[in-house]
Amino acid sequence: MILSIVRHGQTYYNASGLVQGQIDIPLNDTGKAQATELGQTLRKRNEHYDVIMASPLSRARESAELIAKELGYKDEILLDSRFVERDFHHLDGTPVETAMPLVRSKNYAFESYETDFHLIDRIQHAALDLAKHHPNHKVLLVAHSHVIKALMIYADPKAYTFADLIKHADVITFEIVEDSVRVIGKK
Repeated sequence: MILSIVRHGQTYYNASGLVQGQIDIPLNDTGKAQATELGQTLRKRNEHYDVIMASPLSRARESAELIAKELGYKDEILLDSRFVERDFHHLDGTPVETAMPLVRSKNYAFESYETDFHLIDRIQHAALDLAKHHPNHKVLLVAHSHVIKALMIYADPKAYTFADLIKHADVITFEIVEDSVRVIGKK
């Protein structure tokens, strides 16, 4: 399976520099424009996807809808809660500049906070399961920064970290064969 994961468009929390995690914050006007523009870019490149999916959080779901519209995709957009953003718990709503040094520190843990280990485990199992259900398909998944980073780290822990920057509407493409995940592109 080829899995292209897109980071959703910008939200008010993103623009304000706040951690949103699993808080359901919708796209702002910039985020809507980013998703629409990405859909147009993918259409111009003649990209085709057998399946379009999204995290159920509104910012991912709406980004997927806008991209799908530009691509002329007529099937249902599938929602998969396994690809929601990391549960930052007590850090939700705090400034990114305060939270990210904690998040990026090795083995950071706090009660009810989703640790690196648990996040990577959740995402790799979800991605491998997705590949079993969509073999030989090209899938576009709209999700979140830490979801993408978790799969990148699973694919190559020496090359990627949670400090890597994934911008809004970035597309990271993976190849999943059996239990092997490989990063094959970043656009």
